[in-house]
Amino acid sequence: MSSFCVSIFNTLENPAENDSCFVTATKNLTLNKGSSYRITFLVSKNGDGVDLSSYSLRGDIRSSSTSDLILLNMSTSNLLLKIDTNNSAIIMNIPETFTRRIQQNIAIYNIELLNNNSETSKIVTGIITFV
Repeated sequence: MSSFCVSIFNTLENPAENDSCFVTATKNLTLNKGSSYRITFLVSKNGDGVDLSSYSLRGDIRSSSTSDLILLNMSTSNLLLKIDTNNSAIIMNIPETFTRRIQQNIAIYNIELLNNNSETSKIVTGIITFV
């Protein structure tokens, strides 16, 4: 799979230095219970935007990194993850219905990029603190 770098909220988290720059970006989030969120992650290769038109996304929110229990399943199919091909961006939508019913205060999320050959790369991960 190609190498990518991710910048989050327009701040370069893992700057592209060469073709092997792919590192999973880590971005911890603090979200208010009962609110909806739209979080944008910019994807680049060697500092330039990436053509994401042939990719799909999947991800989840779990109570911990070792938990098998998925609190929220996200994908391009269920529209909780979207690809903005014009801006080389990944958009994560977290609905108010989820944040309102979440019982715990901390969870783990991750997002994977899938190419046409079903090869995956974890592109972003982090801790979500619900307040």
